[in-house]
Amino acid sequence: MRNRTGLVIAFAGGTVVLGLGLARAQEGSEPDPCKNTVRLGDVTKCWAREAEHADSETKQLYLTALEKLPHRTAESLKKAQRLWEDFREAHIAVLMGDSNPLTSGPDYAVCLSILRWRLARERAEELKRILKPDDESMCPL
Repeated sequence: MRNRTGLVIAFAGGTVVLGLGLARAQEGSEPDPCKNTVRLGDVTKCWAREAEHADSETKQLYLTALEKLPHRTAESLKKAQRLWEDFREAHIAVLMGDSNPLTSGPDYAVCLSILRWRLARERAEELKRILKPDDESMCPL
């Protein structure tokens, strides 16, 4: 049976087994760090762990950028980071709020972790471009 998230659920001996997993619903080239997980509880733990790792990497890149950037630029980055954190929370509230049918289902924690993971990875890539600018990634136009 396939639910709204692209999750394939099969019941084997009373245990929920994920055939494709939520990550399979991801976009083409995006990695799937939890592709080898089978049970819903394991998937939930895996994505929570991956979201934490992505958040940690983002925080480390942010702190590194603060140390390496000139003072005025670092102050601007602090402001930008605060705004990004506010955006992240608001974006999660919109996508995972009360109007989302997943909020009352078992997939909620997994979907929330995948969303946190994606947003943190995107922010980490932005911070990497700030730390190592090139002509293409830092063009203001």
